[in-house]
Amino acid sequence: MNPGYAGRTELPENLKALFRSCAMVVPDIVLICENMLMSEGFSTAKELSKKFMTLYFLSKSLLSAQVHYDWGLRAVKSVLRQAGGLKRAEPDVPEDYILRRGLKDFNWPKIIVDDRSIFAGLINDLFPGIPDESKIDLELQAKVRIATKEEGHQAEDGFVLKVVQTAEILVVRHCMFIIGNPGCAKSTIWKTLAKTMTNDGITTITDIVDPKAVTADELYGCMNPKTKEWKDGVLSVIMRDMNKNNPPYKPSHKYKWIILDGDVDPDWIESLNTVMDDNKVLTLVSQERIPMTPEMRMILEISHLKNATPATVSRGGVLFVNDSDIGTRPYYDSWLMKYKKIENGIPENVFTLAYTHYLADSFTDDLRHKSHITPICDM
Repeated sequence: MNPGYAGRTELPENLKALFRSCAMVVPDIVLICENMLMSEGFSTAKELSKKFMTLYFLSKSLLSAQVHYDWGLRAVKSVLRQAGGLKRAEPDVPEDYILRRGLKDFNWPKIIVDDRSIFAGLINDLFPGIPDESKIDLELQAKVRIATKEEGHQAEDGFVLKVVQTAEILVVRHCMFIIGNPGCAKSTIWKTLAKTMTNDGITTITDIVDPKAVTADELYGCMNPKTKEWKDGVLSVIMRDMNKNNPPYKPSHKYKWIILDGDVDPDWIESLNTVMDDNKVLTLVSQERIPMTPEMRMILEISHLKNATPATVSRGGVLFVNDSDIGTRPYYDSWLMKYKKIENGIPENVFTLAYTHYLADSFTDDLRHKSHITPICDM
């Protein structure tokens, strides 16, 4: 039906002749936005909807063309849902303050460093005179810092912020992408959040799958063409067990996360479209439908979305971890902690002096602008 669309096959000519072509009309997103704002309790919905969509239209044209950016209707719906929650939590706060905060808090985690100044300028121009106030969950931040130290990591502000942003995205989206280069702490972010929630009495269990380690049939299941016998796949077994609370999952588990740690490929990700959108159902070839329960979440940990289709990108929340957000220093500090047990402190002093002397900021910046013989991780 969609010629040239990745992950789909085109209809054969003899079957295509039986269908007639039809024209599609672009929806009036401003009108949709206005109605949704009114349904969330905003009285100045007409003015705010124009500002909202002006920001998204300008962001689409002025920001760099990143694959993980989504300025479509699904993203609009998620922001409005978050803004509605903020409105009900603080009914006395002016509505333009609330919408500005919702737009900033929801979109900021996916904006790359080079685009942040442009996006901040657009918001300030559309909402003049409104202070840049983000609602920070100080209690959650403190719990994240405790869990980070328990795991033997460094509770730096940049890392803690990413963990809190992940928690905020998982409140409004049941599926999300954590995107970043290898070595930028993607796995540590969701592991620390799971640890924080478990420490807080919200038991969180995770199951990790590498979708590229198996074929699509082994991932979802397949039907034997000769015997018509159904053979379950890895993901279908995990989702069914989570849905029915089969061991090792229990009803006491408040959150159950499926972690898909591998490159996105249209061959397998397209089959997850019904899971990632509002249907929240995995449909198998055997006609079985496995719904996601409110406790279930799906997290895709990937390095890029170059091979993903726009339909896939729009279906999940995005946390983009820039190379500079965490950096190399926390790795070094965590490694150095094992030498702090030595009373005289000589190894710690020697390594610290060597690190500051040989790996100064000017040296690492110079390295980034040079070509390398082999691929290296730019942190």
